[in-house]
Amino acid sequence: MKQKATIEVAAAQAKTTTKERVRYDKKAESEFFVDNSALAGFTTERILYMAVRELIENSLDSCEIEHILPWLSLSLKMLDSANDLWTITCEDNGIGVPSDKVPVAVCSFLTSGKYVEKQQRGLFGVGLKMIAAFSTKDTIHPLKVWSKSLDEGSEQYFELRTDISTNKPIVLAKKAVNGEESRIAGDSGFRVEAVLHAKLSPITRNNIKSKINEYISQTSVVNPYAIIEYETDEGKVTFDRRTEVMPQPAKEVLPHPADMDLQTLKKAIMNYMNNKTTLQGVLSASFQKMSSEKAKDIISNAGVENKPADKYSENELIEIVKICKHTPFQQANTDHLSPIGEEILTTGMTSEYTIVTTKEIVPAAEGTTAPEAHRPQIAVKILKPSLTAYASRTCVINNRPTIVECGIAYGGDIPSFKLYRFANKIPLLYDEGSDVAREVVSEVEINKMGITKKEAKEQFANGVVRSDRAVELLPLHVFFHICSTKIPYKTAGKESIASEGELKKYMKYCLSELYRKVSAQIRKELRMKDAASRLNLYKYYIPLVVSAISESIKVDSAKLEQAFTDLAERHVKVEQLANAPAAEKEDKITSKRLEEEVEEAVEIDGEVIKPDREQIAINAARKKGKLSKPKGKKEKMSEMMQKDEKQATLDKVAEEDKPSKGMKK
Repeated sequence: MKQKATIEVAAAQAKTTTKERVRYDKKAESEFFVDNSALAGFTTERILYMAVRELIENSLDSCEIEHILPWLSLSLKMLDSANDLWTITCEDNGIGVPSDKVPVAVCSFLTSGKYVEKQQRGLFGVGLKMIAAFSTKDTIHPLKVWSKSLDEGSEQYFELRTDISTNKPIVLAKKAVNGEESRIAGDSGFRVEAVLHAKLSPITRNNIKSKINEYISQTSVVNPYAIIEYETDEGKVTFDRRTEVMPQPAKEVLPHPADMDLQTLKKAIMNYMNNKTTLQGVLSASFQKMSSEKAKDIISNAGVENKPADKYSENELIEIVKICKHTPFQQANTDHLSPIGEEILTTGMTSEYTIVTTKEIVPAAEGTTAPEAHRPQIAVKILKPSLTAYASRTCVINNRPTIVECGIAYGGDIPSFKLYRFANKIPLLYDEGSDVAREVVSEVEINKMGITKKEAKEQFANGVVRSDRAVELLPLHVFFHICSTKIPYKTAGKESIASEGELKKYMKYCLSELYRKVSAQIRKELRMKDAASRLNLYKYYIPLVVSAISESIKVDSAKLEQAFTDLAERHVKVEQLANAPAAEKEDKITSKRLEEEVEEAVEIDGEVIKPDREQIAINAARKKGKLSKPKGKKEKMSEMMQKDEKQATLDKVAEEDKPSKGMKK
């Protein structure tokens, strides 16, 4: 009986197992991205930050594509604190979106005008779609859009939602607006208003607000030609336009043949399907650095015939791709890229806008005993460094031309070290520890500034900054910008850049060059600090020396102390002038150079001292190795005169203190 029961159970289990089937379903693109929102960076705590980022990037791209000086207004306010609902609004003066394209451009995933080989801020074309999908998923409020394109000239209003299961837009309302209903004042522009659900804890809320403020501040640094207005529940700030110079718009470029794959080749053939073009013609017309003769040689080396492009089998096309991978080509073009440029980045660094939060006192209502309240209030602070420098390099990363730009701002209002990272003019705020820029800063030694780690720690250490890296003790801001048609991001969230190819090497070249540029200023400040500390030491011991002298010689202590103080100050000033920038320069010593050095003045303790022409020439010649003889007559005479001057000072003080004639001792 037991054996029979066991057989029946096994049969039932087998029967149940055979009934199970693997079900294959198709998931819409919108459903996939909503379910895997972290791939696009839209995690629970970052949803507001990512929404701000995507809207600002779209606005700037929309302006720069037609070389329009950008103006954009961003508003982020709490709509319903009980349900954690936020209203975010962004408006710009860009080219707008044609009315027939607005629904799919806003709501349909993987539908974008950015899927071309071109440098642009957007990469996947999903940012605005994620905002629309989250607004649909978590709220009952529609996405409101106003658009006025350059081609149409009339303003259109839409109320949209996303059908997440089909990846299609749902148009709730559409109408032409003008007069009082119009929201766009210029000839063109785009405005979007969305309601998002973001449940943030008090700690997370402060952190996200800080990140949003920092993102907008850094955006203004690399886009000083843009006016950015930002409004929150804590107030409104405006980032003014500091220059009207804009970088040249990026251009679309053909792919490089060394980076060819089967899909790229098939896509090129499809573009010429109706023209009956040969493969040789397709290759020369669809890839840069590919002449007609070069294309003919590639087809010949692949062992296939030159026939109409649509007549090739997949195996034959794979052979073409293999030959291209091993064929040497000229380096890719770089004229299609749009770097920030020295003038624009320097303008941003020399007037760096940053958002600060202050506490505004709100008085208690009359007739109540409630204490005064403190309400946060945002304001703009402008940092002005004492020195800025710029460097750039061009390289090829993954067969794509890449421009590395680096800037340094030192001293002035800058309180401490900070690393700024940008990719195609986008600030990167998260995942700094895994970014190639952090590796570069850690590996480039501080001695390229002409100072040692010990000097940096002695002169710049303070209780606020606690770091083992000497460079992080300096009041220094380092800016890195990577410019390419395809940035080697580590993740889909676009927050850190990988060390691909020779990218790190060229970044190190730029940073080392800038360290050398700021070295003269840093060494000068170190000399000033050292001179001030020694002068303080002299002033500390002078009263003790005067007291000891007064015990054995009857002199006026006050006058003697003043004489010693003047002598110490002159000594420090002469030493400082002897180590002035004239001795640091490596150019030839010419009469013109000496005249320039003589005209340079150094201000110490409110007194302007000009260097001695002869002493400057001697110091510069010594550094060149051209003066190694013993001191000449003039030098000895100079020393004797200095000794006589000191003795005369002491004699004068003693003479004034002698008793007059007729007085008894």
